[in-house]
Amino acid sequence: MLKKHKKLTKGRITIPKDLRAAFGLLPGQAVDLEETDRGILIRKHMPSCFVCGSIERVKAFKGFELCGECRKGLIDLD
Repeated sequence: MLKKHKKLTKGRITIPKDLRAAFGLLPGQAVDLEETDRGILIRKHMPSCFVCGSIERVKAFKGFELCGECRKGLIDLD
């Protein structure tokens, strides 16, 4: 489905309400942007570990997403 959108202002885009609803995106929810050979791909944010990139058992702490193994590693540093 192709939707025309007005020009960007301040580098921001607005995802139309019907598309947000169709993909389960809430206003203000984080998204991931991926550069492809055809343009920019926008996806629902998939939490991943800031340190190792894992997507298993990820939790946010003070603005950083960390997996269980890396959280354990931080505790073991003490």
